[in-house]
Parts: sequence; C-alpha cells; structure tokens
Amino acid sequence: MKSTAKTLLRSRIVSVLHLMTGSVGNAIVMIGSLALATRALGPEAFGVMAMTLAVGRVCERIVRFESWQPLVRYAATEEAAADPQRMSRLYLFGLILDVVGAIVAALLSIMVGFVLTRFFAFPPDMFSLVAIYSVAIALNLRGMSSAVMRMAGMFRTMAYIVFLAGFLRLFLAAIFYWAGSGLITFVWVWTISQVIDALFYNFIAFRQLSRQRTPSPLRARIGNLLQDFPGFLSFAFTTNASSALRTITHEADTLIVGALTDSTEAAGFYHLAKRMAKVAMACGEMIQMVVYPDLARIWASRVRSKFRQIILGVQGLLAVIMGGIILAAFLMGKTLVPLAFGTGFAPAYPILMAQLTAVFLIMHSAPSRSALLAMNRPLYVLATAVFSTAVFLGIALQAIPIYGAIGASYAHIGFGLVTAVLLDVWMWKNFHRRTASPDAIEAS
Repeated sequence: MKSTAKTLLRSRIVSVLHLMTGSVGNAIVMIGSLALATRALGPEAFGVMAMTLAVGRVCERIVRFESWQPLVRYAATEEAAADPQRMSRLYLFGLILDVVGAIVAALLSIMVGFVLTRFFAFPPDMFSLVAIYSVAIALNLRGMSSAVMRMAGMFRTMAYIVFLAGFLRLFLAAIFYWAGSGLITFVWVWTISQVIDALFYNFIAFRQLSRQRTPSPLRARIGNLLQDFPGFLSFAFTTNASSALRTITHEADTLIVGALTDSTEAAGFYHLAKRMAKVAMACGEMIQMVVYPDLARIWASRVRSKFRQIILGVQGLLAVIMGGIILAAFLMGKTLVPLAFGTGFAPAYPILMAQLTAVFLIMHSAPSRSALLAMNRPLYVLATAVFSTAVFLGIALQAIPIYGAIGASYAHIGFGLVTAVLLDVWMWKNFHRRTASPDAIEAS
C-alpha cells in the first residue's frame, strides 16, 4: 500500500514538474510581452491597459462557471460505469455552462466598462478597449476541455498549450512594439492570443475524446441532464461562488487600487507586480490540476492513506518551490525589474515582494482546497472564501489609501493566511471524521 502511494505521489510530482517546465517557459515569454508593452506604452497608458484587462477578467470570473471542477468530481465516479454515452452527456453539461457563462460575462464586461467610464473617474477610452477584450471573454470556452485533459492526465500538453499562446502574444507584441503601435493595438494582441489559447484547448480535448471512443458532446442528447446528474448544477454554482469571491482579491484588486489611489500609474505598477507573482501562483494552480482528479478517485475508493500522503507531499513540494522563488526575487528582483520594464516601473519591486509572500500562503492552501472538493465539501471552500474575502477588503480599504498600491498586497497576505489556516483545519477535520467512521476502512 505504501509503495503504491509513493509511486502515485512520485508520478504526480513528475507531472507537476512537466507543468512547471511549460510554466517557466510561459513566464519568460509573458514577462517579455509585458516588457514590450510597458516600454511601448509607458506607466500611464499601461495602467489603462491593466484596468481594461481587469474589468474583463473580473466579469469573466464572476459569471463563468469553472465547469472543470464539477466535471472532474462527477467523471471520477462515472469512470467505473464505463458508459461512453453517459460520459459524453456529462461533458455536454459542462460545455453548456461554459457557453452560457462566456456570453453573459462578455456582455457584463461591456456594461461595466460603460458604467465605470461614464459615471466614475476612469479613463473614457477604457470603454472601447473593454469592448475589444470582450471578444476574448466570449470565446474563452475551456472548462469542459480542461476537464477532459485533466482526467486523461494530459498535464504536459496543457502546459505547452499555454506556452504556445504566450509565445504568440510575445511575437505579436514584438512586431507592434517595433512598429510604434499604441494602446488599442496591444489590447488586440492580448485578445487574439487568448482566443487562440482557448481554440487550442478545445481542439486537443475533442481529439482526446475521440481517442477514448467517447462520442462528441456536440452530438450528445441534451434532455434530462439535471435529472441524470443530480447535484451537478448545485456543485457548479457553489464552486462558481467561491471563484467569484476569489475574483475580488485576484482580479478586482487592480481596479480597487486604481480607484482608491486615483492613479492609473499605481494600477499599472500593481498589475505588473501581480503578473510577475502570477508565475509563482501558477504553481499552485498546476498542483490543483494534477492532484484534484487523483484525490477525487482516491476518496471515492476510500483509500485514505494515499489521500493523506499526497496532500502532505504536495504541500512540502510547494513550500520548497516557493521558498526558492522568494529567495531569487529578493536577490535579483530589485535590479531586474527596472532593467526589464524600464526605470519608470522600479516601484513595482517592493509590491512584488509583498505579493510573493501572499502567494506562498495561497499556494499552501491549494492542495487543501482540492481535497475538500474531492470530499464533496464545496460549502467549506465557499465559507472560507467568504471570510477570507471579508478580511481582504477590510485590510485593503484601510491600507491602500495610506500605503498606496502595496496596501493591496498587504491585504493579500491577510487573505492568504486566513485561507491557509481555515482550509487546513476543515480538510483535516473532515479527513479524521471520515477515517474514524465505520465506512472508512481502507481498501486493501
């Protein structure tokens, strides 16, 4: 039993390292794209671009269902039945949620852009930029395709799809940087690269379904989905609510900085630091990609020792990775930030260091979050998100007017600490409760 658990953990660590390889490549090209954008636009125009992207992403995260989470949870239980038609209909359910969420999010982003520029002190030209970026939101259909690839263990493929899309963004940004293009062009660059990324995801996913001899969800029977998959929609709504709350801290924070400091430059500095810290945050997201399907399968099969070993092993790996990233940023970041993005963006360095501290805490909680979802406890995740978001807003509203953009990073640290503690407490409490119950006998 122990050797099997170690083998599974080892294979998943290898998968994480594959994803990290792609993520490092993507990070390099992303930083290159940002460097070209900052040098082409300057702090003020780049701040407008940052707030434009934030409007689109906030609306997308609030409305869009992260359908891959309920899909993975339900697909893990459906695998034993080996019914291709039923599996196809399950994926159709997720695809419908993706389409509806994307369309509503695109329309909402346009409405929000209009309100912010008409009734608040946001730059007027933001409205047309938000309308452009809404195209990417409307076509960002990747929940179902992501679930297919996760269940198939295609983590290396997922990593390199992201890298290819990032390379396209870098290539286009380089062309238009040398052409002396302006703000509208760079928003189009970000829009087109995101659309290509989503198209790649779906192409690979549908091809994988064909290889598995699972009929295309596009040809699946649509009737009685709610009855055939009871609880799916409520699970999706609950996880979406958690995601919407995380949006306030992970995407709307740029808009909060811009509003409370009344400065597009401050929003630009904060967005740049956050995107650099996103490289580290991606490690936590990749952990959830790799671990969540296995945890769902293991919990369904009641093999608790594997469950515990995977969680502890992954949290240890994350601590090592994050410690190395923080050390590297401390030693080299102060020199590299102005060198890469221009001396005008040097104020982003202290914000980056504070943001990385927050990311360390948030990353620690990623395996706990996956474990609770695998246990079918999304309400615990939602409750944690509610409380942590309240802490974030309380700190942010006080700290940003006093300390500027770095105040939002202080709020992230508070958010991350509360999230890490609560998710760990809920996870281990549920784990020991089930382990102690009569039906928790481990599979031999």
